[in-house]
This record gives sequence, structure tokens and C-alpha cells, in this order.
Amino acid sequence: MSTSAPGATSDDIPARGLPEGADGLQLERLLALRETLLRERASAQSPAVARALQMADYYLFLGLTYFGYSEKLFPEQQ
Repeated sequence: MSTSAPGATSDDIPARGLPEGADGLQLERLLALRETLLRERASAQSPAVARALQMADYYLFLGLTYFGYSEKLFPEQQ
């Protein structure tokens, strides 16, 4: 089982249907953070760091659901 996110791009994390106002701004920042986490995870130098970043992504995804974000947790899986 690979701990990297091969080919993770901003296209994997669509930002459609954003809420308006402050919630929308926070959601945009969180989606950008998630994209950065995926890039860092893909280039992690150790499996432990990759796993920690993967766990951070899981918790961030749970937080995103507060905003009604319902994209796939694992965009690389169809």
C-alpha cells in the first residue's frame, strides 16, 4: 500500500459550490491547505512523515465536511 499521493493536483480537489462570506474564505484556505498537504505527502522523505501527513489530511477532510464539502477523500481512487 503506497503512502504517497501520486499525481495529486488542484484538479483532484475541486472547489465548486463554495459558501459565501467568511465561511467561503475559510473553505478556500482549507482547500489550499489540503492541496499543500497532498504535495508534501507525495514528496515526503520518510514513510513516517508521509503517514503523519496522510492522517492530517483525514482530519482536515472531516473538518471540510462542516462546510458541506463532499468530494472524495481519496481522489486517486475511482
